[in-house]
This record gives sequence, C-alpha cells and structure tokens, in this order.
Amino acid sequence: MNPLSLLRIEIVKRPIFNLLLVLLAALGGNLGWSIIILTLFVRLLLIKNSAAAANMGKGMSDMQPKMKEIQEKYADDPQRMSEEMMKLWKTPGSNPLKWCFTMLIQIPVFLGLFYTVKDIAEGRYNTEAYSFLSWLDVDLGNLITSFYGMDLLTPNNIVLTIIAAVLMFGQMQMMTMLKGKQATPKIPGLGGGENMPDMSKMMGMMNYFMVIMIGWFVWTMPAGVGLYITTTTAFGILQQVRQQRPMIKLKLGMVPKSSGPEIIEP
Repeated sequence: MNPLSLLRIEIVKRPIFNLLLVLLAALGGNLGWSIIILTLFVRLLLIKNSAAAANMGKGMSDMQPKMKEIQEKYADDPQRMSEEMMKLWKTPGSNPLKWCFTMLIQIPVFLGLFYTVKDIAEGRYNTEAYSFLSWLDVDLGNLITSFYGMDLLTPNNIVLTIIAAVLMFGQMQMMTMLKGKQATPKIPGLGGGENMPDMSKMMGMMNYFMVIMIGWFVWTMPAGVGLYITTTTAFGILQQVRQQRPMIKLKLGMVPKSSGPEIIEP
C-alpha cells in the first residue's frame, strides 16, 4: 500500500467510519441521525477555536479606524505604512486565518464521511473496523438510509441543495454584517499608492462564490455528505448568533438608543 492510500485510510477514512459505526449501533442503523450526531460531535470538539473565529467580525470592525489612521499618518512613507499594517494584522482578533483553520480542520471529517458513504452506497462493507469494536452488531447492508424522504446514498437532492445554499448565504451575510464596511487600504510603492479594489465588493463576490460552491458540493455528492454540510453550517449560524447576539441586535437596529451609552461604529 502506497503512503497516500495509507494516509487516506488510516488518518482520514478509518477513524470517521468507526465513529459512525458506534453511532449506527446506538441509533439502530439510522444513517441520517448518525451523521447529524457525528457532525455535532465534531463541531463541539472545535467549539473553542470556532468561538475565537466568530470574534473575528468584531476585530475586523475595530481595525477600520486604525487602518485609516495609519494610511493618513504614513502617507509619505510607504515602507513604514506597510510595516504598521503588518503589525495591525497580527493583533488578536484580526487574523482571518482562524476562521479558515476551523474550515480546513473539518476537511478530513468531510473526506472520511464521503469515502464511507460512497463505499456503503457501492456495496463495499469491509471498511476497516477497529478490532476492539468487533462486538458491535451493525449490518451495513441493511441500514436505514432514508431520512425524511431523502436517500442518503444517492446524489442530486434538490431540497437539500437549496437548504444548504440558503444556510451558507445566511452565514456569509451575517459574517459580512458583523465585520462592517471594509476599508480599501493603499498599496505602498505602486505608482504613489493606488487603492486596492473595494473590499466590500470583494467580500460580496466571495459570498456568492461560497454559496455556489456549497450548492454544487451538496448536489453532486451523496445526500449523506450533503446532510453533514448542512448540519455543520446550521451549527455555525446558531453559534454565531449566540455569541454575537448583542452586536447582531445593534446592527439590525434592535437596540433602542435610550438603553445605554451611545455606541459609535467605525
């Protein structure tokens, strides 16, 4: 077995399959609920990091006046402007890589679930169960694969695709709202410092790209994998709402002005 196949089986597929096997045994072979519980388990393991990533919106909003101040203060010194900008991006709560890390760390789970569901759909049931789980009584050829009218082993489920796309759009819009209007910092050393493309427009384009990409994934992959994507997106939205409730109320104008000191947004 070559190293890549060993990595795919032992690191990506086998742990996820065995965790799913335990859930299937506990839930009477119901694949849909097993995938949902698996998803929630993974998200709860990552909740500390995802909570830090959820704070990124506030950190990005706080950066806007500081970026403008640096641009004005060092307008005649592009090198110093660049150095100060780099320092600003390294401050806590301003690094967008935290959100990316939360997404990237879920890729092995996504791939492991994809390979597992694909094998079950194609009738390959020898999926490397751990020896200490040999006592589990799970018939992979006789699972409950129908979940609220969806066949979790087949692709092209239009209802799940629409739900996943709508949830992703809502999540991206909420993140954009919490970040506020993005500044368009100058690029030092390029013809006297031309402005970068409008960051708000770039974020809007990225939102639509993510919605299309997620919709395409859910449409083309087995519905069981789409159920994982939909559940993890819904979890992310609920966590964001719970963590950023005061900021969301403020952005939506749900906080009366008389309820406290005036808050001036950047």
